[in-house]
Amino acid sequence: MRAVTLAQVPGSPEVAEVEVPRPEAGEVLVKVAASSVNGFDLATAAGYLQGVMEHRFPLIPGKDFAGTVEAVGEGVEGFAVGDAVFGVDAKAYLGTGSMAPVRRRSRCCRHRPPARRGLGA
Repeated sequence: MRAVTLAQVPGSPEVAEVEVPRPEAGEVLVKVAASSVNGFDLATAAGYLQGVMEHRFPLIPGKDFAGTVEAVGEGVEGFAVGDAVFGVDAKAYLGTGSMAPVRRRSRCCRHRPPARRGLGA
């Protein structure tokens, strides 16, 4: 699949082909509909986080995401394929960000929007 990547830091983002991820235990695979570039991503690309966090290359930036669950890993409860979700990639390392069509998300950092009730729907 194609994703925005950093081959090194400091570095400039490029579009590259990367392997499609599979959800591990406790993770969901999200088809990303929207992602953001924030200060954390800019600091990563500028190399300011070297020595602070592990970097796994090619590094895919993007901490914030919204999308749809594509697959669920072993042990995941409360989420099903097709659920709309949003959240933040809060892994202890850099490399699996949201600037790609699908991304793995750990159980501790995904959120489901509240059900719409009484809003004229």
